[in-house]
Amino acid sequence: MTTTQYEDLIPLGRSLPLRVYLRSLWDRRQFALSVPLGELRAQHMNTVLGNVWYLLNPMLQVGVYFLVFGLLLHTSRGIENFICFLAIGVFSYGYMQKSITACAASIVSNEGLIRSLSFPRAILPLAAVVRETLAFTTSVVLMIVLALVTGEALRPSWLELLVLVPLMGLFSLGVGFVFARLTDRLHDVRNLLPFLFRIAFYLSGIIYAFDRVVAGTHHEDLMGLLALNPFFTYGTLMRHALMSTYEVHPLVDPWLWPAAILYPLGFMTIGFAFFRAAEQRYGRG
Repeated sequence: MTTTQYEDLIPLGRSLPLRVYLRSLWDRRQFALSVPLGELRAQHMNTVLGNVWYLLNPMLQVGVYFLVFGLLLHTSRGIENFICFLAIGVFSYGYMQKSITACAASIVSNEGLIRSLSFPRAILPLAAVVRETLAFTTSVVLMIVLALVTGEALRPSWLELLVLVPLMGLFSLGVGFVFARLTDRLHDVRNLLPFLFRIAFYLSGIIYAFDRVVAGTHHEDLMGLLALNPFFTYGTLMRHALMSTYEVHPLVDPWLWPAAILYPLGFMTIGFAFFRAAEQRYGRG
């Protein structure tokens, strides 16, 4: 073996250099796609309606929220096309919630695989987000159809979804990296997540127009701070892209796109570094 070949060897127990680690992830890109596809095909295999549930489940969910919050609690006041407003918010939030939750469970659920094979552990949270993104495409189609059916005008802003969905996925992956490591060390984190997401659901304007609630109050000059909530940011941008009847408050609007871009950059950088720092400890119980 030549001197150059010796230089390529990594001492046992030491983390791979970042360049080598990323190249190893890229070499396994087929795994990150084929495994999620297989899981999606098998998910509803034993049900009567099969994969129809990918369409039926979000439709039923929106129907329940519309009945409770739109008709009974009247949170639709002042919102044109509330059913479309509600569907976009619920679907977008659900995608990020499911992605982060799947990432959190990705290491704990694959301990046997981790102990058996050598591979970059980051592929597991990545595959989890890919799976949820593929499933989310059904919801995206449903949102588009619902927007057309309810009278929303087809316009160039619909193309913003091609940017927004990847940004939401990268943000979810960055946060998911953090929770994947935390869950590996403390399994109770998985039980805590549903409560955190429930709080975030009601604080993110998913079922009501958060900016319109604040507008007109003595807190109106602080409305730009709403962009500090990523779930509000992405939900609002998705609504604004698809709904010609939905206008973002002018004090919030300038902050949304910068925040939507900075969230993935920040969380991916911090989350990936935090996750990779414990690479050698995953799967050891």
